[in-house]
Amino acid sequence: MKPMTKAIAVALVQILLVSSLGAKLLYDRRTRPRAWFKAERYDPDLPIRGRYVSLQIEVNDPRSPEEIESKFGNELSTQQRLRAQSPLRRPFDFGRECGSIALRDDMPVAIFDQSVSPWNCGSLSFSRLKAKTGTTLRLTGPVPFFIPDTAQDPTRVAAGEELWVLATIPSEGPPRPITLGIKKANEGAIRPLKLN
Repeated sequence: MKPMTKAIAVALVQILLVSSLGAKLLYDRRTRPRAWFKAERYDPDLPIRGRYVSLQIEVNDPRSPEEIESKFGNELSTQQRLRAQSPLRRPFDFGRECGSIALRDDMPVAIFDQSVSPWNCGSLSFSRLKAKTGTTLRLTGPVPFFIPDTAQDPTRVAAGEELWVLATIPSEGPPRPITLGIKKANEGAIRPLKLN
């Protein structure tokens, strides 16, 4: 086989691999459910991050505060005792679990998998953030949202505004962001952002 024929064959294989991945992502976007997730900036000032922002995504917790207290009471009281000795009362993580995300009444809800160790998840990993304002359930790892080269950082929101992300919920893996939106405290609607 001539070197030029080999080079063309390798190029075609690479094009097919990239095209198949793109086709799968487009198929998922058309067939899988999508939802708005409340999000927060996560390390957006890292110099080597490139043209994306990292988002920490919140998910609705199907458990009541009483159930959370019952399941993670020992861990929670230990963390609170340690924080009480510190002059800085920062939010802290607790209640790590594995699972997936499903839609219930058009809201993303965590579905927990009790059969695996929370430190060795084969699927998504969740943890709870305890702050003065309450407890929220979040994906443990950040989700990247790619932005155009000319766009300003869209994650900087004014006081009284919340950052939200519309994302596809794949059968496996983290949500795949589509667009960002802003929700004002006194409004119920989310306004999608135009990132040109």
